[in-house]
Amino acid sequence: MRSIFYTLLIASSAVLATNPVAAQTAKARKTGSVLIFMGHRSGPNNITLLSVTNTKGEPQTPTSFGGSVDAHFEYVNVTMNPLDPFCPTNCTIFNRHEFLTPNDTITVLTRCHNAPGPNAGQGYVVVTAQDPEQSNVDICFDHLMGSQFVFNASGMFLILNAQPIQCAAGPEGTPTDLNGNNMQDFDGNEYVPLSDKIMIESFIAGPRTRLCIVNLTGECTDTNTLYFSVYNDNEFPLSATRPFKIWFDQPLEDVAPLFRYTFLASLPNDPTELDIFCNNDDDLETGWAIIESIGVRRADGISVTDDGVVVGCIAVGIGGDPLLWESDEPQYNGLFLGRPSVGPTGP
Repeated sequence: MRSIFYTLLIASSAVLATNPVAAQTAKARKTGSVLIFMGHRSGPNNITLLSVTNTKGEPQTPTSFGGSVDAHFEYVNVTMNPLDPFCPTNCTIFNRHEFLTPNDTITVLTRCHNAPGPNAGQGYVVVTAQDPEQSNVDICFDHLMGSQFVFNASGMFLILNAQPIQCAAGPEGTPTDLNGNNMQDFDGNEYVPLSDKIMIESFIAGPRTRLCIVNLTGECTDTNTLYFSVYNDNEFPLSATRPFKIWFDQPLEDVAPLFRYTFLASLPNDPTELDIFCNNDDDLETGWAIIESIGVRRADGISVTDDGVVVGCIAVGIGGDPLLWESDEPQYNGLFLGRPSVGPTGP
């Protein structure tokens, strides 16, 4: 059944290209009906705060649900693989529902809001707007915005906006699960598609630079292979691949050897780039990169698609933690497989 679903999903891309809504991609600075938080750390030595705000301010009546929304939190908790930090062995979903009235906002500590247990320490979070008068009915409600604050015991802190995804199914209040698969499909019919490529505008080679990537094509056991087109500070072209599952948040230099300072320093460089002492001798190595999926495969080797969807962010240790830039070209096979997974349900 799953293989038939993926075949239909991929085959529909050509049809979706004629849909004016499908030609758009999600807007990172515009409120949406779905929010993707790129990572959470819910263990005892980390603090992650998630904030979600309902920007719709009317009508404000104590006897009406008008302007209110049910915010459905789905924590994707990964079981880390000690042999490969890029390929967790499993994921489970923990659900929470929070009722937001007009102009309401909520901030939660993930250590308390997420599931208890040893496997709930890290992963990513998806928040979806749902009908406040029905149970688990996703709706068009492009009024959600959010952010997260992460602080760990070593003193590092990161602040990051959530990735918003806007609705495509119809006017406000329209149910979005048009194909009845109980998933959020970023296909131009239910929600606007995500971009085919994401980009790191600039990175500094070193152990404090971290890359976070979320897979939005396939299931927990599927492997998405990323292709990196990289240019150093002298426009010297490089490339690398990295297979991963579900989600990762790892030092950039561990993603591929070409991101390491020692390697980049051995290449033709621009001596004026990050010349801290103004002596025409670059002191740090920088570059930029384009990231795209070049194939998603099941554990048995069968191809799900030859071009998947990913989103992500890059961190430099302290302060802002920017979302990655996005190409104009849309990709129509992104989806979130949250609720079909096994996991407890919170209140």
